[in-house]
Amino acid sequence: MATNTTSATPDGTGAENSIRPSKKLRKENAASQPAAAPASSSGPEKPAQERAVPEEVRRRFVQVKNRYYFLDGARAFTDRGTRLTTSSENTEVVRSLIQIAEARGWSEVTVRGTERFRKEAWLAARLAGLDVHGYRPSEFEQGHLVRTLGRQSLAPAIDSLAAGDRPTPAEPDARAPEKRGGLLTGRLVDHGPAPYRHDPHEPMSYFVKLETGRGDRTIWGVDLERAFRQSLTQPQVGDEVGLRAVRQESVKVHTQKRDEAGELVERDLETHRNRWILEKSPFFEAREDAARTVLDTSIDPKQAVKNHPELVGTYLQVRAAELAAKQFRDPQDRERFVQQVRSALADAVARGEPLPAVRLRERSAERTPKAPDREAAPVRG
Repeated sequence: MATNTTSATPDGTGAENSIRPSKKLRKENAASQPAAAPASSSGPEKPAQERAVPEEVRRRFVQVKNRYYFLDGARAFTDRGTRLTTSSENTEVVRSLIQIAEARGWSEVTVRGTERFRKEAWLAARLAGLDVHGYRPSEFEQGHLVRTLGRQSLAPAIDSLAAGDRPTPAEPDARAPEKRGGLLTGRLVDHGPAPYRHDPHEPMSYFVKLETGRGDRTIWGVDLERAFRQSLTQPQVGDEVGLRAVRQESVKVHTQKRDEAGELVERDLETHRNRWILEKSPFFEAREDAARTVLDTSIDPKQAVKNHPELVGTYLQVRAAELAAKQFRDPQDRERFVQQVRSALADAVARGEPLPAVRLRERSAERTPKAPDREAAPVRG
């Protein structure tokens, strides 16, 4: 992997990331230029292609001279003619710079800056058909590029299917959603702490980038860092993983927002934060199998726990529900209550949530014979 190259930006916001035509391309362009014409009173006029900025890019940002800003006033990038610079690693900014490079005929570019910026710029440029200097991709990143290009080449065929053609039974549904039952699945491309959306003006967050059957997806959430740290399967880049938001928690966050005058105003904001689970894909497959076992009342609990030792705490809670149900006189009410508890426990198992902890006292209680008229107290999860 190439080392990072950083320098201070003119506005002092940190590392300067840049894209420019390669040295070889600059020499070729210089050699092909005709002799300079006498300068006009307004200065020499640059060829239109050298100043080209796609209309799509102009619509995304606010231009002030050679600087482009987000709508909230944050700097996006600076157009220096033969060099595009930014302090951001924002994916939208990177793609915009590559679009400008395309429009200006930069078939071969050199990228400089942080490793994340160079990685994003390399992928965007290669997808656009540009040659890239300044970043050495890993074997996995090369494979990711090939798979992404393959999906792009299939897009016309998929669009025609959507227009009315139906696949034969032997053909897979190329547009099948990667999100099933709230579980987002894909190949882990990248993850780590970063300013939200890789914008240096945003607060720190955590991101996970997945390669899915419908393209790359980037998910942001502060809790994703904990999900990685506490993951039972410890996924690595290149692994097939599943990601699920299991619930939301109320939190108070300290935010900064610009007022009508453009001044930053600090305030506390009541909001919700997702609680995430992230594991390798086989983990969720095993959990679904375990959940089916919990729901199957024909399976003896001892045999179920023998096949799935992780379900000891879950079956203790089922047993506690059976004891609590004795308060109901109607047998159907007792059965309905236990079934509802069993279904809720199985659903939590299938989602991948942490299983009920088993305290040593509970384990010893399982092994100790009880008098016929004594019942264990309900287990609270």
